[in-house]
Amino acid sequence: MFQLKIHPRETALFFLAFVILLTVLHTIAQAVLFYTGNQDLTNLTGYVDLDIERNIPSFYSGFALFFSSLLFFCLSSLDKKQGKKCRYWLGLAGVFLFLSLDETFSLHERLGNYTEEYIKSTGILEASGLLYFPWIIPYSILMTILGLLYFRFIFRLPRKTTVLLILSAIIFLTGAAGLDMLGGREAELHGYYTITYTVLYTIEEFLEMSGVVLLIYTLLDYIEQRFGLLCFSLEVQKP
Repeated sequence: MFQLKIHPRETALFFLAFVILLTVLHTIAQAVLFYTGNQDLTNLTGYVDLDIERNIPSFYSGFALFFSSLLFFCLSSLDKKQGKKCRYWLGLAGVFLFLSLDETFSLHERLGNYTEEYIKSTGILEASGLLYFPWIIPYSILMTILGLLYFRFIFRLPRKTTVLLILSAIIFLTGAAGLDMLGGREAELHGYYTITYTVLYTIEEFLEMSGVVLLIYTLLDYIEQRFGLLCFSLEVQKP
């Protein structure tokens, strides 16, 4: 009988170590790229570039978000006797499954293109400055709606869980929205190949990944305190 126990602290440290490793590799790659000025190295540095989709960092982020979705789904199953509470967890499982697919397949960029075409045709706003990346508009609206729907639910959880969930959301959104808006303005004014833009999106991606790590710890800690450790057993029969 093989049994796997998932501990909150050890699991979070594993994810955090991966985040730090990816950030360090990305930073070294970008430093070499700027120091040499050799754009031919882009094909090599692209494997660890935090701003490029469908590479090692994006697949990691997709997996971390998918793992978060699984934890929310586990909570919906564990709390299925409490009706509404179960549906809240299940809703978040769906949200993070979408975010995982978004990270892996760049759905927000496609939505940004549709949003840009719409605001250009209507003349309501202009995709420039802090809104240079227009995907921020629909995502901000959806996040506001989600926050309003989950406000009471979050504050009914244990105090530690509530504080950590809010903190993880602040860290994640500071990167995903705040730094991305600053990066968009920098890209519009000076292009994508500047040290300032690189620093901004490096901090942005680090905050996003760190926010997810804190979320994973928070969910595992809540599961441990409320239901005990997550354990998976596998029985291997001898021939």
